[in-house]
Amino acid sequence: MNARARITDRVAILIIRGFGLILVALLAWIIVFLLINGWQELHRAGFYTAAPNIGGPGSGVGPQLFNTFYVLVLSMVLTVPVALLAGIYFAEYAGTGALTNVVRRATETLATLPSIIVGLFGFALFVEATHSHPSRLAASLALLVINLPYGIRVTEDSLRALPNNLREGSLALGATRWQTVTRVLLPAALPGLITGVILIAGRCFGEAAAILFTGSAGAITATGNYSLSPFLQGDTLAVDLYQFRTQAEPGTVTDARQYADGVAALLILLVLAFNLSARLIGRVAVRRLQGG
Repeated sequence: MNARARITDRVAILIIRGFGLILVALLAWIIVFLLINGWQELHRAGFYTAAPNIGGPGSGVGPQLFNTFYVLVLSMVLTVPVALLAGIYFAEYAGTGALTNVVRRATETLATLPSIIVGLFGFALFVEATHSHPSRLAASLALLVINLPYGIRVTEDSLRALPNNLREGSLALGATRWQTVTRVLLPAALPGLITGVILIAGRCFGEAAAILFTGSAGAITATGNYSLSPFLQGDTLAVDLYQFRTQAEPGTVTDARQYADGVAALLILLVLAFNLSARLIGRVAVRRLQGG
């Protein structure tokens, strides 16, 4: 390698590291900024148990916190199996062809739809067409439409990125194609699949527009009803944040901004905790599955 090539290589590495440090600094600044603004609410005990009150100060996030995890779990239960099976089909069975390419393009197009469009579509299909009302189930189905393309793409890419000698070695030992997928390829692709789960969960935590239409119809869940029925109406922390930051009357809800800052800080902490927990669980699972 000549001197010019070495200089170019070092400059490229420095630029890449610089962008990485900028991203880390940006994330740290966002977290610190939100925590400083929301600290007054975060250390108030009633903030985590009380229901929101659009008629005065002193709101809490009890029902919204419950609804957030409820919708998250329900949407993941609906999304992950479908995305996993579809991704396996595209990566290992579909091959290439006109129909397969059309389905792939349709999946990619679906991933680019604005969430508010998906919310209106979900309201028309899951609420009006079924002659029902907004519910946590309808919100989870709307999130399924949003997250399914990401789950399929991550699963397919994770499996395609694996070396072919894994497939060839398993088949040479007498394993069937399905046994190769389930016992060899999926454990090897687990780190990438965990990344996909984290991305999907992040969309569930932060989605507001789709849930606003399909889950709450713009209404705040102002009672501490912690029922497990999926047919009940319910808004999440992201919807609650939007409502109090944009819709609450400052003259009536005097602490609306302070409350919204607390909700934003709580959301970022939940996302961080979920990401770190998923990574930790994923490492343990990978070690066990790979015999480490």
